Amino acid sequence: MKIDKTSFVTIDYLIRMGGKDYYPPTGQPEEISFCMGWGVMPPGLEEALMGLEENAQQKVLLSAAEAYGETDQELIMEVPRSDFAPEVELKPGQVFETEDEEGHQVYFVVKEALSETVLIDFNHPLAGKDLEVSFTVRQVREATPEDLQQHQCGCECEGGEHLH
Repeated sequence: MKIDKTSFVTIDYLIRMGGKDYYPPTGQPEEISFCMGWGVMPPGLEEALMGLEENAQQKVLLSAAEAYGETDQELIMEVPRSDFAPEVELKPGQVFETEDEEGHQVYFVVKEALSETVLIDFNHPLAGKDLEVSFTVRQVREATPEDLQQHQCGCECEGGEHLH
């Protein structure tokens, strides 16, 4: 079966940034499953997947605009240190989860932690970066109604770090 806009897809992926940094940071491919067409994956990656079949391997270069977009400075803000529990040791790169006004889960990254304030970033961790994505298609099937109900996240990653 070829991947189309209604497929449920499982891939192994490895992202390289700037020729040296990897995501996942281990440098080992990670598996992710998702429904095509729900905006879960970067548009450039979904475009590269269209028409491929199981076991296809590919490497694509995605500009920041084709991947997770440019960095939006309005999504970087300074908040009081008191917004965090006193026992939490804050350091750059930490990822936290919270909810937006509509109750959706959102993530932010600590950019800088000072004694009175914390600089946080709600941009995707890969925003503003050109990416080289290597992937292997592991499974392709028609998306089920159950798959489509999960489109808010769309993956079967069971928490932890997300590509999306």
